[in-house]
Amino acid sequence: MNIIRELRKRKGMKQIELAATVGVAVATVSDWETHKKDPSGERLLKLSEFFGVDPLVILGKGVVDLTIDGKFIREQHQTAKTIEAKLISAGVDKMSEADRVKALNMMKLMFAEYADYFENRNDDDARH
Repeated sequence: MNIIRELRKRKGMKQIELAATVGVAVATVSDWETHKKDPSGERLLKLSEFFGVDPLVILGKGVVDLTIDGKFIREQHQTAKTIEAKLISAGVDKMSEADRVKALNMMKLMFAEYADYFENRNDDDARH
């Protein structure tokens, strides 16, 4: 299931309406919905605010339980790197103060989990 498409349909919107709301071309919304591209950091935050969901939900990485062998931890780490890269590429200093606070709080939460994970992992985990 595509999260962006689902959220858009729940609001009864067409792609052209979402595109206008977020400030992108209809083709961009289509690319997001067909998984050809992910929203950029700036657009990810706009979508998150517009739909009232966490950016991780937009990326399809909503809240889930920890799985066996730390698989979710590794997936979370990849997601964090992706979000971090997108936020940096969007230019954090170009964000409004409220967006910057949200982004930094999100990163703090993610990195707190990773710090705990890396402190408690064993040598087998380090090789994966």
